[in-house]
Amino acid sequence: MASIRPSVAALALTSALVFTDSSFGAPILLLQQAASGQLRSEHVEVAYPEGAEDVARGFLDSAEEVYADIDSLFGGALPASINVNLVKTGLSRSTPGGLVLSLEQEGYAEAIFARELAHLAGRGSVGPLYDAEAYQVFREGLAAWVGARYEPSLGSHEPRWLWGAYAYMEEATYFEYLEIYSRASEELGKDVIDAVGYTLVDHLVDRHGWRGVTSVLETMVDNVEICGALDDAGLDCLDLWESWQAKLESEAANHDFAHLPKVFADLEVEGEGETRSLILRVFIRNPETSSYLFFVSYEIDGERFEESYPADSVEFEALVALGDVSLGTKVLWEAAVWSRTVQTWRKSGWQDRIIR
Repeated sequence: MASIRPSVAALALTSALVFTDSSFGAPILLLQQAASGQLRSEHVEVAYPEGAEDVARGFLDSAEEVYADIDSLFGGALPASINVNLVKTGLSRSTPGGLVLSLEQEGYAEAIFARELAHLAGRGSVGPLYDAEAYQVFREGLAAWVGARYEPSLGSHEPRWLWGAYAYMEEATYFEYLEIYSRASEELGKDVIDAVGYTLVDHLVDRHGWRGVTSVLETMVDNVEICGALDDAGLDCLDLWESWQAKLESEAANHDFAHLPKVFADLEVEGEGETRSLILRVFIRNPETSSYLFFVSYEIDGERFEESYPADSVEFEALVALGDVSLGTKVLWEAAVWSRTVQTWRKSGWQDRIIR
């Protein structure tokens, strides 16, 4: 059994990093970056940092075409003007004032822009109810489906049907389960659950064309869950669900899920008096490989940390020292291993405890 104590310097460093996999629970550092110039087309206004005017002009040329395409796809549901702020570092994201696009993700700018426009258009079509949690897996899937049309022809693509098949094998593709999006994405990962939504929309379009999507958007206004919207659209929820499950089962048959890593993490508390020492006992069974990294993410009274450690056996156990805390402290923790088979994280799942 390995006994591991992260250094104070390492913990301070990890708390300030920018993590791109927010589904693992890592903190995201969003830096405020001032714009030095602006450009505008008919429907898109772009603010850009110093030295990025040429990139901004190139983006603006394609952005107007993407806007026109998606506005037509959704029947004119987009707002008349979209604000985009290009930044040199950080993550692309939506804000109340518009869309932030990172130049570090420049190669995927069109796809990211298209996804966000799909969200805006869906919200414009349905109204406030579009943001209901029960619809989130559908709307994230719809945005992914629209954005995939603009992904680069070469390069890394998310294996969405693989992730959908993985979720199916985990019995995580029932509407009742998916409608509690926050729980589902925490347990299997946001990327996986969004991919499940993508496969649902992809299957819907395959069976009923784009009109199937617009019909569902029209009926979402009068429903609080996706199955009711499908039925009211005349698409027969049960029939669509069963044919979708059959397609996921067929996809699952193309993959070997017998050797997925399993990860467990339990918190042990030692000591007496007003302080306690926290130790995370991590157990990993990883038949994919005997040499790999595992990650521990934890939060103590709102402060988040992440650290990686080496593992050197198929069945591995480690004690990770998290430090000393006072009684009454709230602690959250999770451990994770990257799976080569499903190309995503296998996680212990978040747990929490008040130290007594």
